[in-house]
Amino acid sequence: MNYILSCCSCADLSLEYVKRRDIHFINFHFMIDGTEYPDDMGQTISPEELFKRMDAGADTKTSQISVMEYIEYFEEFLKQGLDILHVTLSSGLSGTYNSAIIAADTLKEKYPDRKLYIVDSLGASSGYGLIVDTLADKRDEGMDIDSLYTWVMENRLCMHHWFFSTDLTYYIRGGRVSKPAGYVGKLLNICPLLNMDHLGHLTPREKVRGEHHVANRTLEKMIAHADGGTSYSGKC
Repeated sequence: MNYILSCCSCADLSLEYVKRRDIHFINFHFMIDGTEYPDDMGQTISPEELFKRMDAGADTKTSQISVMEYIEYFEEFLKQGLDILHVTLSSGLSGTYNSAIIAADTLKEKYPDRKLYIVDSLGASSGYGLIVDTLADKRDEGMDIDSLYTWVMENRLCMHHWFFSTDLTYYIRGGRVSKPAGYVGKLLNICPLLNMDHLGHLTPREKVRGEHHVANRTLEKMIAHADGGTSYSGKC
């Protein structure tokens, strides 16, 4: 293949896995108590250490990929005569898609003979990773870059991103849930059930009491969609 498949580091795929599947990635960044780290799939700081520090109350922030970072990343492949299909984190959650588009438009002037497709996954986390994983399968089956781009644009909303949370701490810290509501929610063991809407926004759908019940409810939603039920995305 004369093209590379690429994604952002927040696609919930392991370093070993992306290397084995020949999937390239560009790093997001995060800060812990004022120190910046690259989101390099656990190479700089392990997930266990990160979650341990978060549980201990560390102040954490994330930052998206800049236009210049994208330009430098993409150009390394373009210089080699390779085309690129890059899938970003949802534009409904981050501005990284817009940064990638600006970078691509800039580079297309310098490399007019190369193809550089930017795809808004409209997804996040493991759902985003499953989209990238499926694209790797289709690439390995021999699909060319133009067909792959067409396929993902037609099917990206067929991914049903259902997930839940058992801890309201970071909803409260981030202002998504008020402190009084969060206090009551913790007392009642409320676990929000969420998914991604058709614009790629993280959307609460139900409030379920208890981890066991919310896990079962998630499974019910997934089975219903697999059996042809209506998706909140309005497609598939």
